[in-house]
Amino acid sequence: MADTISITLGDRTFNLDREKAEEAYSAKKVLNGRNSMFFNILPLKYNWAYELYKEMKNCHWEPAELSVNVDIKQVSLLDEPCQKILKTALGAFAKSQEMFQSHGVYTVRDLVTAPELKLVFGRFVHEENTRSDVLVHLHGSLGINPMECAVLSDIPALTAKKQFVVSKLSRLDRNLDTTVTANKQAIARNIFLMNQCMEGTQCFSLWAGIFSLAAQGKLPGTGKVFNKLLGDVTFRLSLFDQLLQEMVNENPDIWTDTFKDELCGYMTDAVNMEKDLIAVIPVADAGVDPETLCTYIEFLADERLAACMLPRQYHHASSPFPWLDEQIHLSTKQAAAVSSATLDTSFDDEDL
Repeated sequence: MADTISITLGDRTFNLDREKAEEAYSAKKVLNGRNSMFFNILPLKYNWAYELYKEMKNCHWEPAELSVNVDIKQVSLLDEPCQKILKTALGAFAKSQEMFQSHGVYTVRDLVTAPELKLVFGRFVHEENTRSDVLVHLHGSLGINPMECAVLSDIPALTAKKQFVVSKLSRLDRNLDTTVTANKQAIARNIFLMNQCMEGTQCFSLWAGIFSLAAQGKLPGTGKVFNKLLGDVTFRLSLFDQLLQEMVNENPDIWTDTFKDELCGYMTDAVNMEKDLIAVIPVADAGVDPETLCTYIEFLADERLAACMLPRQYHHASSPFPWLDEQIHLSTKQAAAVSSATLDTSFDDEDL
């Protein structure tokens, strides 16, 4: 009789042939692992990915669950600068997927080979649907013309963001030879640009304005919606932090000093772009000091860099806006430590 190993997920027990399980486990890699026509998630190797998937699933939310009844009464009474912040934020949010080039995530998903990593990537579909629902919910409830928001967000400081990331992204396709160091670096580059530099720092000055207004009792429902949205962003940041760590652990050839300097340079460019946005939006009218907000973006960028094993560039001793840390979930961000999995780890879950 073959030697077997039992793995329990919730109330289900799976008996696996030990030799085949160990073979499957060792064949799992972020890149260049065994590709299978079956979704062979067991035995788990990247435990953190499965745990992250479960937490993302358990934190699913719907925009209509958050009342904006107070906001409906307030929105027309806001002064012009605060209305401009709200409408610019909605316009930027509507363009954010194109601005951040986040559709490139799906090519990365196809290049990744471990099935538990593909599983957590699948949450993107759900979250993108939620993002679309947010716009319908807020525009419809608040009676704001989306075309007006689009016009307000069509400014050089925002269009420059898309131009930047498009100019820096590497061209990837599903047939990329991922055994070549330069191609592996291209994947890591795109992950860092789309996620850490773009989704992780860009437009946070607009989100800060929304949260500041909500703290003053203005647009509290909208503030809660954006708080939920930034919670989803936190999960995605954690996914790519940890994915990048795994890639480097398995492919140390990509992590050269030159490549690390290149990534740090992209982040400083991202900070400068966000400072350009701060200079042209009326954040002071929302109660946020522009100079301190610039410092906050630097602090935020350093947090993103550190999570990716890269050196801090600005070295601020502490956050100038602890209240904003809480709103964007920075203080509760998923730990980016890579777990060392074993074949007999147990999980409490009923959905595999």
